[in-house]
Amino acid sequence: MLMTVSTIILAAGKGTRMKSPRPKILHKIAGKYLIGFCVELAKRIKSKETIVVVGEEHKKVTKNALSDNGIKFCLQKNQLGTGDAVKIAIKNMRIRSKYILVLYGDTPFIKTSTIKKMISKAENGFELVFLGFRSHTKNSYGKFRLGPKGALLDIIEKNKPEYSSSDCLSNSGILLAQSNIIADLIQKIKNVNAKQEYYLTDIVKIAAEQGYTSTYVRCEEDECIGVNSQLELSVAERKFQDNFRKKLLASGVSMPSPETCFFSYDTIIKRGCVIEPYVVFGTGVKIQKSTIIRSYSYIEGTHIGQRCQIGPFARLRPDTHLSDEVKVGNFVEVKNATLNSETKANHLSYIGDAKVGTNTNIGAGTIFCNYDGKNKHSTVVGDNVFVGSNTSLIAPLKIGDASIVAAGSAINRDVPIESLAIARPIQQNKIGLGKKIMLKLQKVADKMKT
Repeated sequence: MLMTVSTIILAAGKGTRMKSPRPKILHKIAGKYLIGFCVELAKRIKSKETIVVVGEEHKKVTKNALSDNGIKFCLQKNQLGTGDAVKIAIKNMRIRSKYILVLYGDTPFIKTSTIKKMISKAENGFELVFLGFRSHTKNSYGKFRLGPKGALLDIIEKNKPEYSSSDCLSNSGILLAQSNIIADLIQKIKNVNAKQEYYLTDIVKIAAEQGYTSTYVRCEEDECIGVNSQLELSVAERKFQDNFRKKLLASGVSMPSPETCFFSYDTIIKRGCVIEPYVVFGTGVKIQKSTIIRSYSYIEGTHIGQRCQIGPFARLRPDTHLSDEVKVGNFVEVKNATLNSETKANHLSYIGDAKVGTNTNIGAGTIFCNYDGKNKHSTVVGDNVFVGSNTSLIAPLKIGDASIVAAGSAINRDVPIESLAIARPIQQNKIGLGKKIMLKLQKVADKMKT
């Protein structure tokens, strides 16, 4: 069982290398804010208190983005280093936990199991536990100087003479420490360096001088991926997608070309489903078993039942609910609508703000006219209804069970049950007039050529 932990998430960096007006930590991987991964990690370890340290520049937007997560914020007015940020966070803590965990808002892939290993090390008598990794490429991370029996003696930063990038564990920055001890040691960090910043890594040496012991836990390098640029963001996105695809394939989802499909962090797809190439899933998608999603479809905020067929080239927008055995075909868009079982809209239609009953057919080119220029209105279509092609259903509107709407109609009044609704001009045939018009047009065309 995890011991009591409070979490500090450092997120005050300006993120200048992102070259973006948006705060770095509010860029997204698979539809989730970068910092959201740390917030979720804190929840998984049942953090008693989670504090996010933000900078003045992006304080308001960050608070708004994370307002529903039950976390607290504190402000680092001046960028004086990680040690200063942790000091500010500790000063703002209100709950006394046994440990404090320090995370970084731009490091999204730290595992719960890794944090548990760090806690286990702390429970075995170490006051400070850092997370390190063996890098396969040259980098500028601080390096561990190790002693006997797993002791961590110092963290050497790149600007120090004794820095070595070869055959040393790199420092991820993640730290777990006994609360009362880190609260004391953090006050002793000095800013005697070229940048005049307070480095959290200096705490290792200070701890040793005070008679405390530090150690480390090692993880794989890709768990410690940090995001500081658009390139690194794309690398992190690719890592997430690769891992997510593997999980889906292992669970019984078929994907002939998985590398062409993209998922959100919360996508749920049950076994037996087939995802054809070039499908994109936004957030809030849940698909029941044995459904087929055909190529070039975009789906977000949608729940889909069993044995449905979607696409190709379908767009399902938020608050769409499809029951079992529904068909939504090529170039069909559905938004804020419920389609009950065995209903189909196979071609070239828009269904918005609607409830459609069971075993109903929506013909090609049907438009649910839900917007009057200022407000949205709803349409209710009953069971066993046949809506003919090229029809406009002008909301608010109700169409009764077992009704037929004739092709080419513009329907703006309710249709009673078992009725035939026809709303189109009476056809008139002018005998011989077609030929006269064509001859006249031809003469005009010939004159223009000369």
